[in-house]
Amino acid sequence: MSRFDNKTCPVCKTPLTDKSDVVVCPICGAPHHRACYMKYNKCGLESYHASGFVWNGYLPWEQPEEKPQEQPSDPHVGEYPQDTPQFINAETGQPVDMDINDFIERLKRQSMDDSRGADGVSAHELSCFVGKSVMHYNQAFSVFRAPVRPGEKPRHVFFNFCAGLFRPIHQFYRRMDAVGIILLLVELTYYIPTALAVAGVGSAAVIGNIQMFTSMLNFATMIGMSLFGDYLYYRFCVRRIKKIRERFDDGKAPGYYEALSEKGTPSWLRAIAATLAVYLTELCVILYLMRFNNGTLL
Repeated sequence: MSRFDNKTCPVCKTPLTDKSDVVVCPICGAPHHRACYMKYNKCGLESYHASGFVWNGYLPWEQPEEKPQEQPSDPHVGEYPQDTPQFINAETGQPVDMDINDFIERLKRQSMDDSRGADGVSAHELSCFVGKSVMHYNQAFSVFRAPVRPGEKPRHVFFNFCAGLFRPIHQFYRRMDAVGIILLLVELTYYIPTALAVAGVGSAAVIGNIQMFTSMLNFATMIGMSLFGDYLYYRFCVRRIKKIRERFDDGKAPGYYEALSEKGTPSWLRAIAATLAVYLTELCVILYLMRFNNGTLL
């Protein structure tokens, strides 16, 4: 029996059954008939998102009456803002007051949701594939997967300082080998002005301009990966999940989620190997330039 049985679709107001084609809002977790959701291309409860509504089995107008809470023994409890943590609404970008237990429960529910979104994968598949830092990537992926109104563009930006500062090691750690190699080549452009100076090619002005360009290129790459690194990782996850799913009868064969975890979980061994590769490559470039400049050094 599905956990959505006899729950009400917020658009057509009719009950869902175990035979219904169900999609779940990535913001509040409310289930819909797929046809109802696609009819407006948005959640039927969108007007409630700004208030921090989270689906708990009931629609806003179905909420059971809450029992009055006992007054705390400490008269100062709840008096200060820090007693109620704030979290960011993935759709509006505005802070929302939410109890920490409710927030954790929401993340847990989202990470176990098997309903496939417009990208063809589910939050459960993404969570298994990511393996570590699920809380961060759950929020980032919710932003990328959130439905948009007609005429609006999907959001591709979610800040991740590690993806930019520790490039390309971070990308190898996350198994994004192709992106890691490209970032490594970009980083090596920093040595082009030195190589030209040692070889005596080009004037000081030309070499200075090239040095400025390579410095700006590396800085722009750091900023770009900090802003768009999570989106690149999201697209990588979607592609890899779909390939793995093909080998497991569209995800129905036993061991599917275990395979996702095995193929996607970050590897410290890859991170260490990538770190050594980066520093060894840079060392080889430096030694080559020194040898080129002074043949007696090596």
